[in-house]
Amino acid sequence: MQELTPVTVNGLRTMVLDHGFGDPVVFLHGIPTQAYLWRDVARVVGRQHRVIAPDLLGFGFADKPASGDLSPRGQAIFVAGLLDELGVGEFTLVAHDFGALVAAEIIANMPERVQAVVICNTSFWPQDWNGSRFNPTRLLRIPGVGEAAFWMARPFMLKRAFGAYVAETARLTDPTMRIYWWPFANGFTSILLRLSRDDRFTRDDLRRWRHALHAYDGLALVVWGERDPAFRPSRGRSIAGFIPNGRYVGLADSNHFVQEDMPDELGRLINEFLSG
Repeated sequence: MQELTPVTVNGLRTMVLDHGFGDPVVFLHGIPTQAYLWRDVARVVGRQHRVIAPDLLGFGFADKPASGDLSPRGQAIFVAGLLDELGVGEFTLVAHDFGALVAAEIIANMPERVQAVVICNTSFWPQDWNGSRFNPTRLLRIPGVGEAAFWMARPFMLKRAFGAYVAETARLTDPTMRIYWWPFANGFTSILLRLSRDDRFTRDDLRRWRHALHAYDGLALVVWGERDPAFRPSRGRSIAGFIPNGRYVGLADSNHFVQEDMPDELGRLINEFLSG
């Protein structure tokens, strides 16, 4: 595992993958992952750029505060403070899943600092996050039920859940899954329950983020794992379509976690995008 650097923002500590030289590229992970998700993509991009991949507040090895705003709005404030601590002015954002919502919030509030953006497998429409009434994630919102579900959770269950969203399941080795499981054994379940109940984003938030991306005049690349059962390729094409300088690249052999399925290809696409 690559070395992580501790960074404290307003008394709250996170861990950050920070290496390489050149223009900074900031990687934002989604739910339920952490900066570790970007490890192999970062190796490729770090050959040409400074790579900064933080654990979002409450995720991974970051502090898990009992109170505070962990929604995309709160995370965007935290990330902006972290970049200030690191002395970063302008930067490129690369964001996946929930992290793309954080990226859109950053763009809404400080578009002048975002030189370019890369978006992977996410959605800015409420129906994709709410799911159907049969979606098991809805159960997390029911007091007592969500707690019981996590009390019964075991590492092999997480690996099975990941496997539904990863095409290259051979990459989900025991050492890898131990790192992904660690937060669940160390307070992350309470964060997931909060995100499901108290720190949720609204339809108005999603609408505002769509408008922010539509107004963004920087370069944008949308890279999509097209075997994703949660966020279909049509969503990726729609996102690329409403960003003025957006371009779509579909990866037919990748599932939701492009970073696990095709890290070298994703890193190459990012480097090529930023070089010209």
